[in-house]
Amino acid sequence: MALGKILRYFNFIEMNLGLSLRMLANPKNVEASHSLLRRLGMPEAIDRLRKLLKECEHIPDINAFETWAMRAEEIRPLRNYYVHATWDYLPLRKEAPLEFRIPPWRMEQIHGKSQGPMRIEDLEADAERIQSVFEEFQAIRRQYGV
Repeated sequence: MALGKILRYFNFIEMNLGLSLRMLANPKNVEASHSLLRRLGMPEAIDRLRKLLKECEHIPDINAFETWAMRAEEIRPLRNYYVHATWDYLPLRKEAPLEFRIPPWRMEQIHGKSQGPMRIEDLEADAERIQSVFEEFQAIRRQYGV
């Protein structure tokens, strides 16, 4: 359940970054942004959105976005762990029944341990953090009208 929540909310963050970018960059022809959006990773999308928000006359400051961007950067490495690792469930290991391994060719993308045990509570806590970052972004979109 928590792993699905992690993937869902990362996808929601990426999708809503894209929706905001295409609305601000090409409000009369949103499809014109699709070729750019295909090439952007999350850090590039955040940088591009930052630039566009600064250009908006109806947004007096982007402090809320800047605070959110720092939180988004903090959780971004989690995505690589959950997407690129292989996962095992070892129910007899009560304290930390999850086990992950990062393939050697993905180690450049992932900073930290290449393998190890994990508690279910830690997985659930990560899911809650990622959901919180998504919900914070949605509040910013409403605040800024983007």
